[in-house]
Amino acid sequence: MTTFEESTTTAAGEPLLAAIRTPSFGQATPVVATVGVVVVAVLTWWALADPKWSISTPSPAVVQCLLFWTVLGFIFTAFTFGNWPFSRLAQPWGGIAQVVTDLAVGIAGTLLFTRGVGHWDPTFSPHTPGGAGYTAATFIVLIGFFAYALVSASWGGYPFEAAPGQLVGIGQFFLAAFLTLIGVVTLVYPNFNAQLAPHAPVSLPQALGWVYCSIVICIVAAMQWDNWPWALVANRHLRALTALVVTLGGGFLLMLVLKAVVSGVVPADVKSLPTFSRASETAELGVCFSFWSFTIGLVFGPSAIRSVALARTVRTAVVAALAIVTYVVFMRFIATRALHFPAIKGHYGGDPLAFVDWAILILLWHAVAFGGHLTTRRARSA
Repeated sequence: MTTFEESTTTAAGEPLLAAIRTPSFGQATPVVATVGVVVVAVLTWWALADPKWSISTPSPAVVQCLLFWTVLGFIFTAFTFGNWPFSRLAQPWGGIAQVVTDLAVGIAGTLLFTRGVGHWDPTFSPHTPGGAGYTAATFIVLIGFFAYALVSASWGGYPFEAAPGQLVGIGQFFLAAFLTLIGVVTLVYPNFNAQLAPHAPVSLPQALGWVYCSIVICIVAAMQWDNWPWALVANRHLRALTALVVTLGGGFLLMLVLKAVVSGVVPADVKSLPTFSRASETAELGVCFSFWSFTIGLVFGPSAIRSVALARTVRTAVVAALAIVTYVVFMRFIATRALHFPAIKGHYGGDPLAFVDWAILILLWHAVAFGGHLTTRRARSA
């Protein structure tokens, strides 16, 4: 596990304190951190979202909407604006402030679309049967995940890289918002609006699978491949275009591959149910890829393998293997028996897009917002 550098700056950006932080548990630190993230995710799930044990037993649709908007809030604060202004604060105060801000964004986004837009458009109404209004608001965030990951991670802030100060983040924010709008109008809104649904250009399960698999390509490329292959393109305009084509095209191809994987690991009696959708399940499997890609990239750090190509191949294979095993174990055992998700058939069931995204948020807060504060110690100060 790599060391962390923690710094506090003045309003003018001058360093007040710099400290090198080293792993608290030696070579076992990445494993300890990963186990800790999972334990915290389970405990907080039991307290706040578990259908049987949580304090308020909220609707699953409400939980997922709040969760997705909070994750998007983290993407804003961490990736779009580069942890500004929280990086100016010493830990753990910087991390706490960022977590509070992300939670505020999650609540505000949910209320804006369900209580605000939903007041005049029943598509997002909180009173829609089955929580469909909350689900529609959640799908807005799904498109936002891709748009904001593309602009910040795959494009590296293009076309605002040279903008001074926080103008880079502001430019990224509005560009990704525009891309999100295009995706919502094309893929999401027609599927949830009663009048447009029969003529939706892409069915909701296909849109869910394609978009989330494209998100996986963005995350794996950033975490494991150093944005290969588009990083090889010298021209910044062509590089951005290549990233867009590869992430969307690769996402579609990955969806086809994960459909085959789903067909191989899901029990036959579950696949025969009329409500089962292989396309939707590719997103449920894809979020497991996201979790392990973030974990390997952010918690375990750079590979010790000298060959770049071999390191990328091995790490991607490890991510894929862990993701598939996680999906199978979660759906067959953990979800219904430990986390009290309703079963689809027998003890089989669960929603990785809910719980695994919950775990991803805890992981990102630990590794990025807090900079691994709880699993590292200050070695020296300057």
